[in-house]
Amino acid sequence: MGHYPLNKGINKPIELKGLVGSRYIFMLVAGLGGVFLGFIVLRIVGANTYLSVALALGGGFAWVTRVFALSAKYGEHGAMKLRAKGRQPQRIVSRNARLFKDLKQS
Repeated sequence: MGHYPLNKGINKPIELKGLVGSRYIFMLVAGLGGVFLGFIVLRIVGANTYLSVALALGGGFAWVTRVFALSAKYGEHGAMKLRAKGRQPQRIVSRNARLFKDLKQS
């Protein structure tokens, strides 16, 4: 009977086959679910079977490799950092000089 460790340690992130962090695991599951739904829609619409399978396999492969690459490049919290970086403004514009006039020298 094999020994399977249940506790990997306190405050260690979840790891599944190289994906570090639960966000990447959820991204992987959601993306593969989307690929599967796309496959179903293609089959309902009446697309060619070989085309549907090829698109589903290609899309699934691309999604899996992208998620694993993100996990390897950015680490556990990298997806959140990358999304936050995209939401920051490029510049702050002030069209009123009152802000600078009210500054006092100390």
